[in-house]
Amino acid sequence: MNRGGRRPLRIAHAFGNRRDRIEAAIAADVDFIEADLWFRAGDIWVRHERRLCFLPLLYDRKPRGMNSFGPWSLTVFPHHYIRLDVRPLRLAELLKATRGKRRLLLDLKDGPPPERARGYAGALSRLLREAGCAGSSIVCGQTDVLDSVRDVAPELDVRYSIERPRQWEAFLLRLDADPALRGVCLHHKFLTEPVARLVEERSLEVFCWTVDEGEEAQRLVALGVDGIISNELTLLAQL
Repeated sequence: MNRGGRRPLRIAHAFGNRRDRIEAAIAADVDFIEADLWFRAGDIWVRHERRLCFLPLLYDRKPRGMNSFGPWSLTVFPHHYIRLDVRPLRLAELLKATRGKRRLLLDLKDGPPPERARGYAGALSRLLREAGCAGSSIVCGQTDVLDSVRDVAPELDVRYSIERPRQWEAFLLRLDADPALRGVCLHHKFLTEPVARLVEERSLEVFCWTVDEGEEAQRLVALGVDGIISNELTLLAQL
């Protein structure tokens, strides 16, 4: 239990990005499934990888902690891979599969120009609303598109993701200007005692990523973290 006497929320990192992982997370003892989103051709797609121009190829660094890059992949450098974009996963499919079963933490990876960002935000709001998932989903990310989401869909719960001091400073300015912000997502190393005291004073809910070691999870729980984002379903179950 954390300092508030609550069990931290258990969030399965990247398990929303593949169909087999979605099923595994639904069967597991977790509260949220995290997924990564990109906006393309007027629709929202679920994946972590970037696209190679207009080719049906995706590329990324090999993820730590889990084999999330799946079939049809090829290692091109020691720590990178490419894969065919076979049977791409739409957000609408993820929402249908998880509705009423698990909540979602949706990480917006794309950082389009302002006009396109508003289209992205509008499409996200519409899909969540039509699926009946607007109240059970949290939107997070490190791009300016989050500002567009807050403007276009103020009913959505938006959390800025922070891992660098400059991002933290910008977040504090946002928080001073808009105390309605409900929470924040922090890289686990960023949650120190001074930061924990500040977010507690501001009554902010704090999720930390990516936590795969039990000792680190215990440190964060002692600091009062509200959610643990992990690749390890076993660690989440132990919380």
